[in-house]
Amino acid sequence: MPKREYAVYVDSAASDRMVMHVRFLAQVSVSAAGRLYDALEKAIDSLKHNPTICPPYIPKFTTNAELRYKLCAKRYRIVFEIIGKAVYVYDIQDCRQDTDKNLV
Repeated sequence: MPKREYAVYVDSAASDRMVMHVRFLAQVSVSAAGRLYDALEKAIDSLKHNPTICPPYIPKFTTNAELRYKLCAKRYRIVFEIIGKAVYVYDIQDCRQDTDKNLV
């Protein structure tokens, strides 16, 4: 039986946040920033295979979306929603920061 594959779409705000996290880390270590970028890209790409195994994400405000998250590089949270055969990445959060400042 073939595995179901999902199309993965990254919101521009999530992409901007990823760049922001990588640029911030590059101020300390360019090689670490490169590793973070690669890890985030790999984690996002992996969502096309069985994203339903990721746990639900409960934001601090009410939303109609059924959000889920995937942890990456020990401290980054990729927040997404599954709609049909597509995965929509809405945010990439540094778990060390206050979630009230995040988009979702």
